[in-house]
Amino acid sequence: MTQTNLARPQGLSRIDPALRDAAAALGVVEFSAETLSGEREHANRVAAERAAAIEAAGLGGVSVESGDIAGPTATRLGLRLYRGGGGSTAPVVIYAHGGGFVTGNLDTDHGHCVELARAAECVVVSVDYRLAPEHPCPAALDDVESGLRYVVDNCAEFGVDARRMALMGRDAGAALVAGLAQRMFDEEGPPILVQILHQPMLDSDTTPSRREFQRTPGLTGPAVSRAWGHYLGHTTANRQHVPAHRANLEGLPPTFISCSEIDPCRDEAIDYANRLLHAYVHTELHVFAATFHDFDAVVADWAVSQENRALHAQTLRRAFAT
Repeated sequence: MTQTNLARPQGLSRIDPALRDAAAALGVVEFSAETLSGEREHANRVAAERAAAIEAAGLGGVSVESGDIAGPTATRLGLRLYRGGGGSTAPVVIYAHGGGFVTGNLDTDHGHCVELARAAECVVVSVDYRLAPEHPCPAALDDVESGLRYVVDNCAEFGVDARRMALMGRDAGAALVAGLAQRMFDEEGPPILVQILHQPMLDSDTTPSRREFQRTPGLTGPAVSRAWGHYLGHTTANRQHVPAHRANLEGLPPTFISCSEIDPCRDEAIDYANRLLHAYVHTELHVFAATFHDFDAVVADWAVSQENRALHAQTLRRAFAT
């Protein structure tokens, strides 16, 4: 009888050969109450190592500055600014990092933010939102909104053009910016030119891909469900907290969605894109075949990873040129 190695990801044969070794080395994320502390420490360590490697290789003309502002509570809210050009009034992207609501910090997507700022000639403002379960919803969404409103209110200080603003996030960060776009529409807030949702977690309900991918590298179906549980806490899932639960998507900004084929979040990304299209929202969807969640950060120099990031930058340049 063969014993299953529960620490090893499954389904590696379906992943592109260029990614398999990296995928096999990832292990399996659980996001359970018992494992979360260790997983958070590991994620922070990996993010810090990747960020240090980016810094050592050079930022290619992008300047980076970290600071903090008054958050929606008594705590301070960390921001990191990436300035890649665009003159004294550059377009701006409000960015929310990935990490399943429960892990992550300003280092998590550092490399992607550097590349976005440089390739799209804009300012990227990454928000260090509070994490669940210590801070359940709507803490993280309120933090990202605070970052956006602070940038808009102080656009001269930041040297940005608040009339040319985009939103972007990865996995849970994508859920936050999708929720923020909905909130800005409802409140008639600052206009958003485009939202980019990369490998987004948009639905707290179980989907077929979440049931299928139980032990996939990068992120597993059970981990996604637990992450939503941590984020929602004792709150009932509703349209204020779960983007996919909004019935009417009309009026939302143009949207670019990218996701991976071997990813528990795949189906909710495709479904949200389809619903946006039927709501007359200009929408572009890319499903990257034979890839897993976070492949583009794990194997950043792979040609498809570079293509993915280039599409994000191209989407921003097109939006900012209008």
